[in-house]
Amino acid sequence: MKISFFFPAYRDEATVAPLANLLDKVLGEHCEEHEIIVVDDASPDRAGEIADQLAAENPRIRVVHHPTNRGYGQALMSGMRAARLPWIGFTDGDMQYDVRELPRFIDKTRDGYDVVVGRKVRRVEGWKRTVTSYAYNVAVRACFGLGLHDTDCAFKLMHRSVVDGFEPSTAYAEAFVLVEAFYKAKRRGARIAEVPVSHHERVAGESQCFTWRTTRRLAWNTARGAVVGRLLGQWG
Repeated sequence: MKISFFFPAYRDEATVAPLANLLDKVLGEHCEEHEIIVVDDASPDRAGEIADQLAAENPRIRVVHHPTNRGYGQALMSGMRAARLPWIGFTDGDMQYDVRELPRFIDKTRDGYDVVVGRKVRRVEGWKRTVTSYAYNVAVRACFGLGLHDTDCAFKLMHRSVVDGFEPSTAYAEAFVLVEAFYKAKRRGARIAEVPVSHHERVAGESQCFTWRTTRRLAWNTARGAVVGRLLGQWG
């Protein structure tokens, strides 16, 4: 298997090097070819600088720099656009997911699945985030029929055909960008599966997901996508 694996980096200077090095080890053990892409979303700390140092020392690591902070959804798009290999994986830069569990995802692709999404066995971020995430996932299942219980889990592996040529219908899609991509891919016949994954406390920093701003954008995009994409059929 050949995998391009990326992760966004924003205020993640403490984890960029450990995560990139662990990914290099895991991918090297399970892939015939791999690359690692760090998407520096104009991080105000040393995350981008550290990523550049890693890339200078390891030809399998590349860095994409955003000149200004574009947000999570655009960081995901940059990572997918930069990927060169047939399979694309990603996680967040905070190491809340254990990338040593990647073989579970690879096994599912060998069963014929085009998209494999992690499903957290236990969430560690408190009841507010748990409730918000639960409500979001219920809405996504009801509106888009993807059958996923943990759409916002930031540990995924997909064939590049799922996202080749994909452009989100809104510039500020945040995590919803992948709901739209998967919905369109499923309409084209893509198969989607879930696998259980661990979830750990952040090593450092604070979560940038499910803030008031991102929650508002997710709610708006979910409602808009349900009307435009599903009810009006404007998403092919």
